Amino acid sequence: MRRTRTDLGDVLERASRVEREMFRLETLPAYDVAYELDAYQRFLSDNAVDLTPGRWQEMIAGHVEAGRSCRRVHVVSQELSDYLRYEIAGPYARSAAAGEQIRLLTTETGTWPEGVPTYDFWLFDDEVWIMDYAPGGRFERLYIDDDPDVVNEHRQAAVTAWAAASAPVPAT
Repeated sequence: MRRTRTDLGDVLERASRVEREMFRLETLPAYDVAYELDAYQRFLSDNAVDLTPGRWQEMIAGHVEAGRSCRRVHVVSQELSDYLRYEIAGPYARSAAAGEQIRLLTTETGTWPEGVPTYDFWLFDDEVWIMDYAPGGRFERLYIDDDPDVVNEHRQAAVTAWAAASAPVPAT
């Protein structure tokens, strides 16, 4: 059954209840996230990042300690946007230190890796959460689907993206 949600906070709530695995595919060069704005502006002005673990990293560490898989792939072009440089230096570094496995799938501008969706999604155990963003990366809504065929299709896309991604983000 497919359901729609408009509260981005639902992602954190669902991620906290993962039983076996969570996987995130990110496809945008930038996300317009209000809670990151100040940190992003500081990064742009002086390359400073805060590496203090937050609520997300505490949750990741708990999942990893319990033996649950937490992985992420971000499809990026060869020339990183300022936002992606910020993500790698700050949020990704914090999450990698907590145990999330994060890889970058680098593509040439204008190309896309075969078998990898051009949209963002989360795979939580046996559910797919397809993310819908406005131009510029502002979150609009998400679609939750637990149809086994849809889940399996996205699980295969996750395997494909993970195998094609060759640049791990190191823990700091």
